[in-house]
Amino acid sequence: MPKADCKYWDKCYQRNDAHLEKYNHPEKQTEATKMAPKRKATDTEEHKDSPNTIDSMETPEMDLEEPVGNYESETAKLQKEAMNNIAGKNFMEILEKRIRLSVQQEYDSLCESNEFIRHKFLVEMPEDFYEFWKFINTLKKDTTKAAALQHVETVFQLELVGPFEFLAGKFHKAKIGEPGDYLRHWRFYYDPPEFQTVFVRQGTGIHYGYWRDVPQDKERLMLARNDATRSCEFQFVAGNIFDAFLHYLQHDYVGTPFTAAQVAATKKAVKQYISDNSLEMAQLDSLKNERDKRVLAKTFHRAGIVVPYERKTQQGYRPLMVSDAELKKILALFERKDLNDGSDNAKQAVLEKLQPVANAANIAMDECDFGTALELGLDLFSSGHKELHMLISSLLVPAYSLLSRPQFIAIAKAHLDQRTKEINLSIFEVLK
Repeated sequence: MPKADCKYWDKCYQRNDAHLEKYNHPEKQTEATKMAPKRKATDTEEHKDSPNTIDSMETPEMDLEEPVGNYESETAKLQKEAMNNIAGKNFMEILEKRIRLSVQQEYDSLCESNEFIRHKFLVEMPEDFYEFWKFINTLKKDTTKAAALQHVETVFQLELVGPFEFLAGKFHKAKIGEPGDYLRHWRFYYDPPEFQTVFVRQGTGIHYGYWRDVPQDKERLMLARNDATRSCEFQFVAGNIFDAFLHYLQHDYVGTPFTAAQVAATKKAVKQYISDNSLEMAQLDSLKNERDKRVLAKTFHRAGIVVPYERKTQQGYRPLMVSDAELKKILALFERKDLNDGSDNAKQAVLEKLQPVANAANIAMDECDFGTALELGLDLFSSGHKELHMLISSLLVPAYSLLSRPQFIAIAKAHLDQRTKEINLSIFEVLK
């Protein structure tokens, strides 16, 4: 008499002799298995149509990638990964997976919306930016987008860069770059992660941009100015981009008697556009006064730092163990002729003096005074000494991580990897 099949099939856990003698334990076949038994491919068949390349090996991983969420959820994900990888060594690889633009089709799709700006530059633009773009397209009849950019550059020696170039369509047919290439696009030597360039005076280091203390900021942003060929200091010049443009025309544009009438007409057109569209533009004085109340340290770049600070418990920031003057004196060792003999003597002398300062900043960070390490990291960055890049990274990466500003980690690391004093910093030169 044939044995009956066990109802648990081959998943049965019983191993006693009586049970095994009474019941069969065949492998359970699903409907799909009965209809079409799967044929195992040979090694030759598996690789017949797949070239032995890195790209072909990585494709399955790309297909399984998570869809991009909203800005807040993506920030949380980046923050979690940054905290798990506090050294920041693999942060650019993490960022590259989040951006998901290694395939041309995905890149082209992203170019169809303003999400390109957030994915490539890791920030969102404020409303006054988009209004100014509309205004620029009205300056000359039948001149829009890329032609409008060229018109402003020709007439006012002013390049509208970064997100303006995206709106003009310059990125749409461009070669795809690495994530760091976009983050370095028009990032001058002394630009900290908090600064994003939007205006550049043609052929100079003079540039204007939005200042964000937090990457997610997109409202009531001030604009600052810096001349990278002169110093690391930034000056807040406007509470909106229209006023920044007027400041440029007044202080940095080099006109002639022949251009005076056109400049006057443009200034009038700016005010007329704001009036006609009933735009409420934030003013510099009110924004600056509001921010000054939250600035905890001035820093070498003079813009200062803003971090969460509990005044009652004095938690969030403590001053460096040396004054700005003392820190500059330490950094001046790089210039001493007796140490600057082509060896590492100057670097070693500076690091020896800086080590206790950095240790104190790290202790402060362990005790939730994150602003201290941020201040020291930005001061060393503003000093401009490339010999300190490793120390700078060791301060900024954990500080930004603990402050939940992971986008600034990616920007800082991309900049430090290829920091240059050149003034032509367009990504389109890199991607030629």
